[in-house]
Amino acid sequence: MDFSFWLSNKEYKLSLQESVDNEIVISLDKRQYRVSVEFISGDEILLNIDGKIHNVIVNSNSLCYSIYVNGQFFKIEKRSVSQILGKKGAKLQKREIKTSMPGRIVKVFVKEGDKVKEGQAVLVLEAMKMQNEIKSPQTGIITKINPAAGDSVETDALLFSVE
Repeated sequence: MDFSFWLSNKEYKLSLQESVDNEIVISLDKRQYRVSVEFISGDEILLNIDGKIHNVIVNSNSLCYSIYVNGQFFKIEKRSVSQILGKKGAKLQKREIKTSMPGRIVKVFVKEGDKVKEGQAVLVLEAMKMQNEIKSPQTGIITKINPAAGDSVETDALLFSVE
């Protein structure tokens, strides 16, 4: 399985292959790593990479992954198809933004029918004692906004739709 991701505006290509003994082999920039995974919770894992243990916490929103590896922070951007292909003005589909973890809505910045730009903050979600701005993944119109400030949301709850 092959992936591309962006870290500090640099693209990386990653390849994953299943191996023996519940391990995977990860190829990145002509280097290979043997990796085994132990899931601690829904967002925390232990990675054994070539015999070295790493504690990893992953949080996600509509624009990026926030990843903490042994306490060091990394932000990995998500890219839309039009961004990857470099097509400006490409017609984007309706996107439904859901939460990846339970939390509480602290503030909502927009209402249904409002125009938003890609990367514009739509609401603030407090989860695991951290406040996260949830941003629009594309320019468009908010067609649905589910929660209000003060509402609690469960994992995979619809936060908003943008078209």
